[in-house]
Amino acid sequence: MQAINPYNGRPIQIFTNKMRLKPLLKPYATSMTFQNRLFLLLILVIGLQLLVIGVFVHHRIADILDKEVGNRALMQARQIATRPTIIEGIETHNYDEIKAYVDELQTFYSDASFIVVGDAKGIRIAHPDPGKVGFPMVGDDNTLALINKKSYVSLSKGTLGFGMRGKAPVLNRKGDVIGIVSVGYLLNSIASWRNLYLSPVMAMLAIMLLSAIVAAYFFSRHIKKQMLNMEPDEIALSLRMESAILESVYEGVVAIDHEGLIYSINQNARRILGISSNTEQLHGTPINALITPSDFFIPGSQQTAQHAVKDEILSLNGDYVIASRVPCLLDGKALGWVISFRRKDDINTLSLQLSQVQQHAENLRVMRHEYANKLSTVAGLIQLGAYEDALKTIRKETTQQQQLVDFFITRFNNNRVAGLLLSKYIRAQELGLELILDPGCEMRKALPDALDTDALTTILGNLLDNAYEATLKNPASSKKITLLLTDAGDELVIEVADNGTGIAPAVADTLFERGVTTKKEDGHGYGMYLINRYVRHAGGYIIIDEADPVGAIISLFIPLKGPAYE
Repeated sequence: MQAINPYNGRPIQIFTNKMRLKPLLKPYATSMTFQNRLFLLLILVIGLQLLVIGVFVHHRIADILDKEVGNRALMQARQIATRPTIIEGIETHNYDEIKAYVDELQTFYSDASFIVVGDAKGIRIAHPDPGKVGFPMVGDDNTLALINKKSYVSLSKGTLGFGMRGKAPVLNRKGDVIGIVSVGYLLNSIASWRNLYLSPVMAMLAIMLLSAIVAAYFFSRHIKKQMLNMEPDEIALSLRMESAILESVYEGVVAIDHEGLIYSINQNARRILGISSNTEQLHGTPINALITPSDFFIPGSQQTAQHAVKDEILSLNGDYVIASRVPCLLDGKALGWVISFRRKDDINTLSLQLSQVQQHAENLRVMRHEYANKLSTVAGLIQLGAYEDALKTIRKETTQQQQLVDFFITRFNNNRVAGLLLSKYIRAQELGLELILDPGCEMRKALPDALDTDALTTILGNLLDNAYEATLKNPASSKKITLLLTDAGDELVIEVADNGTGIAPAVADTLFERGVTTKKEDGHGYGMYLINRYVRHAGGYIIIDEADPVGAIISLFIPLKGPAYE
């Protein structure tokens, strides 16, 4: 049994078109997609903004233009009212001269719609329409100029239509009012100027609206792609399902981003790590603030970060776990990692139960085969009438077995270790090998503080199995394997020597790395890796030597007292 390994250990790639939930999972159906709703909303908001801007600009330009036109009309009226030609013409009643002067001004110098000159009673002296001369001025807006001697701007309707008119009194040398000058701009002329100024603004607003429509379309498409082409209700359902799946997984699962901040963590991960806070409280928390050591969760190099790691033995918050790490990649770059793990004890318990059953079955098979042969021998001797020889054979076998059992009982205080060594001794005999136990073998003290029985049996089993295989591969070997296991000093010493093929130089420097093996068959390369992990964790070290004349000697030294470390 192993920790979760999504996608068979391969990096998780983010696809934008392959993760859409089926329509059956949609709790509600809408007639308009999120992309279209977002597009219309953006157009509505931007359209309203441009409309407000357009109205504001229109009124602002109209107000400024009206003010400028009024000031322009008033300024011209004042200038014309102070001309000597106008003053003398009114005093001398030389109206033809006034009319000619006004016609010249309006033809060559003024852009006003009309210039009208009247006498002190408001009777027209000069007018663009000669037929209106001699009649009273229209608009009822001459009082302030003729009576109060004021210059001003008024908006009223005359004979030529509505217009903005500048009014100014004509004064003689004594300061008396002798006439009035009215310079006006018709509203249709002002409107044409207003349109002239507003046309570029309206065109620019139209271009902005068109650009906004295009931008809103592509933006809504981009947002939909970022949402993996899913609708909001689909995303909500997906998140709920993801949370339910995450909590239902037996392994501990932690997802972190590229900065080492927790994105998600399930209840089993919190239980294994001894964390009492809930998922919402842990979101965004640095992983190194909760887990020690945290190097496995945050790979150092970019190259390491992009590769999946499977079944790594770690010590997290004081507990041994077997963990796997899978990167979450986008365009070849790691956005984060998903780490799944479970306690090593859970796996060891099942593995131990299975290995014990297999070991008992193997021992029974070997013993049945061996004793079947010996019983056949005894039966043959009895049939031949050699009763004394049959009795000697039975006594010899009983004595050998009793001596072997007495050796393990008196030298080893750990029954599981003694049972393993007894089964390996019998296995060696079946393979045609001889397992020689050094006379110094003994285990009378407690195991090292950082090494339990499971780890010790794993170390011994792997070392002896490797020695058996190497010895069998060498036809010229003496078929003998020597084992020394003692805790007589301050260290637990394990030494296994064989006459096998030795360790190839090509793998000597990488022997303790995961997957490195001298065997050609698949499924190897983990035994020495596990041995190295257990010994290092217990604070020990390993020495490898060449045996004489051939073979290898592997020596392990583990302190009986001392804390565990990675």
